[in-house]
Amino acid sequence: MRDVSQRLQSKLAALDDEQLAQPPSMDLPGARTVADQVAGFAFHDSYHIGQMGYIRKALGYPALAG
Repeated sequence: MRDVSQRLQSKLAALDDEQLAQPPSMDLPGARTVADQVAGFAFHDSYHIGQMGYIRKALGYPALAG
């Protein structure tokens, strides 16, 4: 995960405004640009992290953060 995370952060940091303004490579609802697509993926991952928090709480485990 650390390797993938570092590679993803490097790739995202290397994108310029022109690249982010290009049409997305996948058909995602509401995504008109690569920037929209990246934001959609980030929102989707955040949703799943929130779900893991609910599951942890239901099982009696402490919060993921804080």
